[in-house]
Amino acid sequence: MLKPIVLFCLLLVQGFSVKAQENLYQYLKLGAYSVGFMDTVLFDSTYTYQAYAYNGKKPHFIQVWHPVTEQPKPENGLTFNQFYTTSTNSSLSSVQQQLNKHYQEGVIRDGIEENLVTGEANQFGAYSHTDVLGLVGELATKSSFCQLKKPSQFPVIVYHHGAQSNSFENFAMAEYFASRGFIFVSANFHLPYENTLFGLKPFSKLIKNEDEQSLKTVLEFAQSLSNSSAIFFVGHSWGAQMGFRTLDGDSSIKGFVSLETTIEYKTDHEKIKEMWPEVYQKVVPDSVHYPFPMLLCAATGQDKPFEFFKQLNAQHLCFAPTKEEFEHNAYTSTFYLRYFINNNIPQPDKAILKDRLHYYVKHLELIHQFFDGILQNGNELPLVKYIE
Repeated sequence: MLKPIVLFCLLLVQGFSVKAQENLYQYLKLGAYSVGFMDTVLFDSTYTYQAYAYNGKKPHFIQVWHPVTEQPKPENGLTFNQFYTTSTNSSLSSVQQQLNKHYQEGVIRDGIEENLVTGEANQFGAYSHTDVLGLVGELATKSSFCQLKKPSQFPVIVYHHGAQSNSFENFAMAEYFASRGFIFVSANFHLPYENTLFGLKPFSKLIKNEDEQSLKTVLEFAQSLSNSSAIFFVGHSWGAQMGFRTLDGDSSIKGFVSLETTIEYKTDHEKIKEMWPEVYQKVVPDSVHYPFPMLLCAATGQDKPFEFFKQLNAQHLCFAPTKEEFEHNAYTSTFYLRYFINNNIPQPDKAILKDRLHYYVKHLELIHQFFDGILQNGNELPLVKYIE
């Protein structure tokens, strides 16, 4: 009777292994360091902010992922939903409450709502999109609360998120690079206003070049975290556009990564000028100089440079296209999280999510290769690097 029992046990174990839920870190291979996380609020006295019972210096809600040599304490480990809450003081509590609301709406909109097969709204049976968000929020991350010890010698990456998004939209990218010896700084570049769509400002409160100055303020903060002279910039969508609008002539930047501004698909200069006037002005009439290498990514499906950006006046250009079936938000890590609750709530488009996750990791590897080449004194990527 021994052999049948052993066979039954093996089959039982195999059955459990088939049902075991996959996790992000089976795909995202981290480096030698543990990942520390801290957050803070930076007040900018140049501008004022008035909304939701707050009236004072403009706050920048900043999150930092950084390398840690010691083993993190289990009680300090973060679940995804803990990225919603940033350290604040009592005067900002109502602002933070509004931000958390917008953060959750954004995660639903960009990572839960759409069925990638049909293009329609996802239907999860008895589960609402908010229910799915709740399960996604319980997923464990590799980040642990830990203050950054200064002075540090690690190179620094500053990340700028897309429109209507948040500072943790690419937390997996942050963990990937922190585990490989980079400090990763991300800020929330939107503040909420009453009766105004999140991501926009009331017309009466618009100030020329304020968005550019906000990025410069965060860059200055990031530079204060390390004695390293190497600081890199990564922007997604609107965030990448802000990099083009802000960083010309900035010799402190060592490398620039653009994750699909959406301009890559356009060839009509008049249309580009109409829709993205600030970027157009920098690139075409002004032909400003970007004194650093640039890596530009977009899912054009064509193994060639992006038409508009071919004329960039930069130290070096590398264009990294992928196949066309790579959604705009697939460049962010929150796009994939519902794949990892498939055992609890089956995802109708899980095969597509898994396919995109393969390309997401390929992008991280290429960005790492790009940064390492710069740190190794000019080991440049080719003009076009098709991601397969």
